[in-house]
Amino acid sequence: MKANKVAIIIRDENNLWEGLRSCLGLGVEMIEAHMFVLGRVWISEERENAYAENLEFLNDLEGRAITDNEENVARWSLFEHMSLDGIAGMLPEYDLIIPF
Repeated sequence: MKANKVAIIIRDENNLWEGLRSCLGLGVEMIEAHMFVLGRVWISEERENAYAENLEFLNDLEGRAITDNEENVARWSLFEHMSLDGIAGMLPEYDLIIPF
């Protein structure tokens, strides 16, 4: 079975970079990939610009970056805000869910 739609769920801030890069890799392979970040996005200053560029690339690949934290949306404009209940309601539509 090939996964056509993948959710990457990131709870640990130490995995923010790798989770986003994994989502991009799936998008490049023409797999619809959405990244869900639970909690606050914290990226070191030296990686902030690269993280923003990768979020833009995810958007260009028609991926989505969704978070339950409104501060993330204010800081990183490409994030969409959604409640935990909303996120949980979306998960059954994915072929594969990857937790980070």
